[in-house]
Amino acid sequence: MAYNDNTTKRKRFKHLSHEERGAIEKLLKAGHEIREIAKLLNGNTSTISREVKRGTTQQKKNRPEHI
Repeated sequence: MAYNDNTTKRKRFKHLSHEERGAIEKLLKAGHEIREIAKLLNGNTSTISREVKRGTTQQKKNRPEHI
């Protein structure tokens, strides 16, 4: 019998869309906690937390590159 060392499943990660990031920003401003936001968006709490920590939930404004 041959044994397979690959007994664990590979995790598949999904990137958040711009719409999801915008929704996170709005919900944060409305006073929702990260766990509530994760439940509302059917996402993982740690994913939402990392996005907030990175600051990627804020929508980028059109501004000149050379200031």
